[in-house]
Amino acid sequence: MSIANILREWFHTAPDSSKPQSNGEKILHDSFAHLQNFVEHDIAQMSAGVDDKSFRDKQKGLQGIEWLHAQKSKEPHYQSALQEIKVLYNWWVDLRSKRTDAWKDVDVDTMYSQFKQEWLQTTEDKNSEYKDYMDKCRYAEKLQTLYNSEDTKMLLRLIQIRNYL
Repeated sequence: MSIANILREWFHTAPDSSKPQSNGEKILHDSFAHLQNFVEHDIAQMSAGVDDKSFRDKQKGLQGIEWLHAQKSKEPHYQSALQEIKVLYNWWVDLRSKRTDAWKDVDVDTMYSQFKQEWLQTTEDKNSEYKDYMDKCRYAEKLQTLYNSEDTKMLLRLIQIRNYL
């Protein structure tokens, strides 16, 4: 088994530049692109009173959500869905985009060539260079796993309110 295959078994979230974006990532990005379009385009047009199909505005979209929420005659499910739309939109546009790259401390392009064959015959307590390398990879793996978990939770929340978009 090659070193690259061994490392992929140990760290399954390590990015592989030779592989295209996974279907799961495409689903996540496409779903949130629809949410972003709904807020910045559909609600923004309604809020601004514009018929221009090319009109997009983040602030007008968020103001439109607030205005719709202020209309107390709406059903309670609709009211809570509006708040969830706002939370999910802000997470996608503002918070998620500011994440640090989980693998930033590991040069992923040379990750496999950095790993030395001799390390397969030793332990971390006997080789500090090997330990440092593995610590960086374990940290990156843990952080990327947390990111993946958060992405899944937010996608599930979006699915729950899809009928209100």
